[in-house]
Amino acid sequence: MYKVFFNDRLISINSKQKDTSDCIEITSSKEMSVFLFHFFENEDDAHICSTDTEQVFSWLKNELNYLEAAGGIVENEDEELLFIYRLGFWDLPKGKIEKGESAEQAAYREIKEECGIQSHQIQSHLCNTYHIYSMNGQMHLKKTFWYHFLLQDIAENGTPQTEEDIEQISWFTNDEITLALLDSYPSIHEVYNAFLEK
Repeated sequence: MYKVFFNDRLISINSKQKDTSDCIEITSSKEMSVFLFHFFENEDDAHICSTDTEQVFSWLKNELNYLEAAGGIVENEDEELLFIYRLGFWDLPKGKIEKGESAEQAAYREIKEECGIQSHQIQSHLCNTYHIYSMNGQMHLKKTFWYHFLLQDIAENGTPQTEEDIEQISWFTNDEITLALLDSYPSIHEVYNAFLEK
């Protein structure tokens, strides 16, 4: 199964089930192109069902400008989690994987750059998310690899990278995170849920 987010909407790609009343079947790259045109024109979620979800996702990927990124949830010794506030939303630090980097290296670097910390050490992979966004007149599909990090130096509070439009960084308790997620992205909910399930 794939979940692909576009703003607050979702494209899900699932294995074909017996009850396909609310499912869209796509059997070619041309049908995927038509599907995406209509999806971007309306306001509803879309559910695609197929016996070959990998093929369908490949057609989706080929219709968009594909790139990969990495980021993470950083946890301190008080079990608080590090969030960033950017462009009116609470988010997690992440960024594009650079040439020659592994996803783990990119996640570490992006957290260091965006939050001004450096003692975070990777613990485990949490999940991968996909989201579509528009930039410079093109539609992009971004795959983000997410990791769990632990902060080793308790004295590190961090500093927001303001040149990347990050207004503040905050360490949140579980109760505070629930409120922050009200002003966040659906994909960030996915990452936090993966963290809770680890």
